[in-house]
Amino acid sequence: MDSINNARCQLCKETFELDAKQKQFIAPLVAKGQRFIMIECPSCGSSTQYVKAEQPLVTAMQAANYRCPISQCAGWVDLIDEQSPPFWGCGECGSVWYEEKNLQKEITVIINSFPYRAGSYKKLNGEWIPGDLHSEPKDYEELVAKEPADEHDKLVRG
Repeated sequence: MDSINNARCQLCKETFELDAKQKQFIAPLVAKGQRFIMIECPSCGSSTQYVKAEQPLVTAMQAANYRCPISQCAGWVDLIDEQSPPFWGCGECGSVWYEEKNLQKEITVIINSFPYRAGSYKKLNGEWIPGDLHSEPKDYEELVAKEPADEHDKLVRG
């Protein structure tokens, strides 16, 4: 089995040693072939997808997570491609997007509604991509918690 001692955070890019609890959590999932595993980065405190430190940085960058574009949610949206059909999903609020264009629209809406959210994203070739964690306001999560509740009552967003 490949070594699972070290990981790299997709957000702050720091390489860190997994603690005993993280290793115990990850080992059986890796052994089963599960590719989508979320852990906490001890450097920045963010939830990040488990990426072995030995993996090329390009692979780690391709799997970078979006901030959830739903009001009152500071969670992370990930591409879940082990399912058919693949989808984008937020593990915190449960929102799901089956088409990336709908996720892109919601990112535009949340930035227009709450300009401080713009630091969570970057525009590249006309599409939103995950931004640098350091571009977010220091009190990002507190600001998001003060937003009005999302009026959309369905978890499947499009």
